[in-house]
Amino acid sequence: MFRSFTLLVITAVVLGLAGCQKGTEVATRPTAAPRNNAQLTRAQIAMLEVAAAGDTAAVKSWLEKGVDVNMRGNDNNTPIMEAAYAGKTETVKLLLDHGADLSAKKNDGETVTTLGGGHPEIVALFKNVSALVAAAGKGENKLISELIEKGTPVNGLDANGQSALTEASWNGNTATVKLLLEKGADPAIKKSDGQTPLALAQSQKHPEIVTLLEQAITKRSQASSAETGK
Repeated sequence: MFRSFTLLVITAVVLGLAGCQKGTEVATRPTAAPRNNAQLTRAQIAMLEVAAAGDTAAVKSWLEKGVDVNMRGNDNNTPIMEAAYAGKTETVKLLLDHGADLSAKKNDGETVTTLGGGHPEIVALFKNVSALVAAAGKGENKLISELIEKGTPVNGLDANGQSALTEASWNGNTATVKLLLEKGADPAIKKSDGQTPLALAQSQKHPEIVTLLEQAITKRSQASSAETGK
């Protein structure tokens, strides 16, 4: 009887431990395989580091070498997230002017705007980018000029993943597209979903804007080729 009782106790304990272990596995099982540094190139790791350090010259150098402005780190963090969190305003400006996306989210749900929330200058900068995109969608050229003169990066993607040029192209605001291109807007910039101003203008049947964008793309390509050939 003692032996039977002992066996029953041992069996219960083993089953209990198995149940706890199984429950723990279910609770902690990741929804996706985590990334690690081995999946990032040396250039990408360096980009995140210099962005966090506010080394604007180094960030520019890596961008020129082809590192994607919206590349993702191990936590789905981007260069602009690193710069914004550290309060590096000039680096944030540079990244925005190269098409950094304010709609990106880390694995924990944090965005560029929440990460930069403790730095008033950066908060104001993000608000101006959003205002610029909204003005472009409405064709408010006076406001657009004022915002750009204040130093608002013309190529930034707002919290919805849209740029001033993609909004103007989609809405058929020809004069606004002209103005933005004159102010340095990248004719080939992409929304967060990958759509370009040209594709948007074509889909909405805005032939004048299509022509403007095609000319701007050709001009930029020629300029780039000439620079490379030097």
